[in-house]
Amino acid sequence: MFERSTRRGLATLLFGLALLALLGPARMCLATAPQADPTAPAYRGFFPPPQPVGEVPLTLVPHPRALSQVVPVSFGIPFPPGCVSDPKLISLADNTGQEMPIHVEVLARWLPPVPGAPCIRAVLIQYQDYMASPMPRTYTLRWGKPRQKTMARGWPASRAWLSLTDNSYPAFTVKDPTVWALLPASWLGQALIKGRLAPAGTHPELNWLHDAHGGFYKQAINQPILTAWQKRPGINVQKHYGVDYLKNSEPWLFDRTTTIFLRYLTTGGLEPFKFALRDAQYYAHNVQENGRFSLLADGRLRNVMYGNQEALTIAWFFSGLPALQTASQRLVKLLDAWYPEYSPERTFWTERHLAFHLMIATAAYEMTGDPALLKRARHAFDIAYGMQTTPPPGAPADGCLIHTGVQHSSKVKGWICSPWMSVFLADAIMRYYLISADPRVPESIMMLGDYLVNMGTYRFYYKSAKSTYTWPYYLASSVLKTDPASDDWQHALDTSKILAASIYFARKQNLPYKKYRQLYDELIISARATLPKKHGGRETAYSLHPRRKFSWWFRTTADIPWLLNQP
Repeated sequence: MFERSTRRGLATLLFGLALLALLGPARMCLATAPQADPTAPAYRGFFPPPQPVGEVPLTLVPHPRALSQVVPVSFGIPFPPGCVSDPKLISLADNTGQEMPIHVEVLARWLPPVPGAPCIRAVLIQYQDYMASPMPRTYTLRWGKPRQKTMARGWPASRAWLSLTDNSYPAFTVKDPTVWALLPASWLGQALIKGRLAPAGTHPELNWLHDAHGGFYKQAINQPILTAWQKRPGINVQKHYGVDYLKNSEPWLFDRTTTIFLRYLTTGGLEPFKFALRDAQYYAHNVQENGRFSLLADGRLRNVMYGNQEALTIAWFFSGLPALQTASQRLVKLLDAWYPEYSPERTFWTERHLAFHLMIATAAYEMTGDPALLKRARHAFDIAYGMQTTPPPGAPADGCLIHTGVQHSSKVKGWICSPWMSVFLADAIMRYYLISADPRVPESIMMLGDYLVNMGTYRFYYKSAKSTYTWPYYLASSVLKTDPASDDWQHALDTSKILAASIYFARKQNLPYKKYRQLYDELIISARATLPKKHGGRETAYSLHPRRKFSWWFRTTADIPWLLNQP
């Protein structure tokens, strides 16, 4: 793992100068990055029409320990762009239609070049309420007209949270709110919390993806869906099917928390929202001062791939908990722990490291509005795009982020790319696109799509099934490919995200997309053949081996239903 030394000063300067010399022409293209283009049809397509006046229902679910008393209530509300710019124009009506006195604090803002910006992205709503019944109640959040009733002061958001008692996470470290405030999935999908999402069930032909996410989600929170055979006497369910997320770092790789949040964002359901908020707090608690994830084994250095800033940002939008800010301030230090610049002389470099570097900078900018973070995000994308368009001397121009097998810690030598690691990068690039309107993004995504079409996948005939399946290579370029492996099937689902995004961008620019659609369909047929079937007698209905598969399958693919159904 390439880690930055704690020694700074002259050593850092010399290293930076050496990188500049090594990068040569690829580095030069970074200085000519084009200006944002927020008018592009592909960019505008992600944003719903502005709603300067409107309302959205809130389902408020009291915590059992908040009943029969007046309690402080505190929750975050995310907004799509173009809704409201002044917190004084936000109000809350109870289930009788009467406006309530509330305190409103801005948590984050949409900033130019986002359409309708500057405007509010998320606010913290606070008030006091008597919880007479455990039954959910429906309130209405309104915006666009001056609020009539205001609380002059609020309080630290954590005051309205209660320690856990169910042992799913450590008590006092992780808490639940006095009231969970649930939004409709239709609203959550438009608020661009994790890209543009279609509510579950909107496109029935993709219900299988929603069902698979839900099934594996249950195992990720240690409530596995088991067949009768799995429940037979003598089986240790926790040992065989449990996920040790309290002590083991592996389940957190690639951001399990955001993957759980996505279950809420597409359904509006209480259970995944509850667990995602808990998960975010536990992750934040385990971010050390230098950004290192404390669940990593002793001796392992801090690692940018455990930098789950996206989860902290999403949780911030829904809670405003100060501990999330503290963790984010620590986490951004990972941007100095792994240099994103590429050169053939580096001993270690992968697409997934660059992806998480870009994601940390992008999502931290969304949380804080710090322009220095946006600059770092742009720099990371500059590197990615530069590698796609200006490969190192002697490397093929394959449209992927070409590097060497040795840098990938692989036994293969020569120029290669990783199809499945490119998915993480594509996902981070699309989040970066939403806040930057960088006009190079559609080309970057479609270059990755072309790479998959031309050299990143292969077809294999299984005699036993009398079927041909399409899988991604583990490593591939136009000059080198790894041998087909027995576990290549595990990345058919996630790599389809690149094709879905390529289809979206090609359609928006009136470009041919048939080649992307054909390969997408092949990968999905292959992916579905390996997902659990709902019948008895199967060894396991939903089995996460390795545990991090939950995140690489579903964190990056939740927006596929929306992407595929845009004109």
